[in-house]
This record gives sequence, C-alpha cells and structure tokens, in this order.
Amino acid sequence: MEAILLLIFVVVLILVLILAASGKRKSFSVPRGKKIYGDMLTKGKVLKSERYLITGKPDLITRKGKLIVPYEYKSGNASEPRTGHLLQMGAYFIILGDMYPNSIIKYGILKYGNSTFRVENTHGLRNRVLAIADEIRANSGIPSRNHDNRGRCFRCPYKDVCSQNLIHYRASEDA
Repeated sequence: MEAILLLIFVVVLILVLILAASGKRKSFSVPRGKKIYGDMLTKGKVLKSERYLITGKPDLITRKGKLIVPYEYKSGNASEPRTGHLLQMGAYFIILGDMYPNSIIKYGILKYGNSTFRVENTHGLRNRVLAIADEIRANSGIPSRNHDNRGRCFRCPYKDVCSQNLIHYRASEDA
C-alpha cells in the first residue's frame, strides 16, 4: 500500500513539474523545438557571421526540423517593438543564416514584460542592418550619438570611453 501511495505521489509530482515547465514556456512565449543555444541562464558564446562581420548573443535559439527561431527577452514593457531591438533581431537573422545555411529562419520572437512580437525576417530588415553595419565601419567604429537623453548615456556600457557622453562627471565624483 505504501509503495502504491509513493508511486502515485511521484507521478503527481512529475506531472506538476511538467505543467510548471510548460507554463513557464508559454508565459515567456518561448518557441517550441529543440534548444540549440541559450544565453538566458548560462553565458552563451558570442555568435558571429564571418561573411558580414556581425556578432550577437540571442537569449535562446530553438530548432524544429529545418526551422530555426531566435528568441530575445527584454525586461521592460513595450506596446510595439523598439527599433534597436528589431535591428538586433535582424542581426541574429543574418548571423544564423550564415551559421545554418540549410535552415529556414522565417521569424524571431521578441518578448517584453507585457507583450510578445513576432519579427519577420524580411529583406528590408536585412538591408537596414547591413547598411547600419557599413555606416558604423565607415565611421571607424565610432557611431554618432543619435539622442539627447542623459538617461540613455547613463545606462550605456560605453559611457566611460564615449567622447559624446552627455553625463558630465565632477572631479569630486571621481574620488
């Protein structure tokens, strides 16, 4: 009798864990398929297109048959995808196209805290990413600041070396 109760308990526990895992997948809109890369829980390697010299680190990549789907999670909220995030997804499409030439990369998933967007892999997006990459290279890797928002500079990882930084430090702050 105890063995049967223990078996029932184990089966119920397994079902609860499966349901919890599938609920987590749905809450983040993670695409179905085999996970072939992940940067959300572990430090994934930087992926690179050798042909276009573009790099990136998607949060997750899944594969189902020949279909590959990049997934990017953003912690903030948005009512529509932000331009920089669309370009980021476009870079992933280019990189994955080079890495997996026999695969199909139709779209990616861009997830914000309150919304999820399917980003289509279009020629227009690809051309935009490649044009911006060319522009950055033409400026010797130093893009021109395209905003007047001090908050964006404050959060920028390059603020300490950027000559266009809008944050002005006083000598007393450095001490």
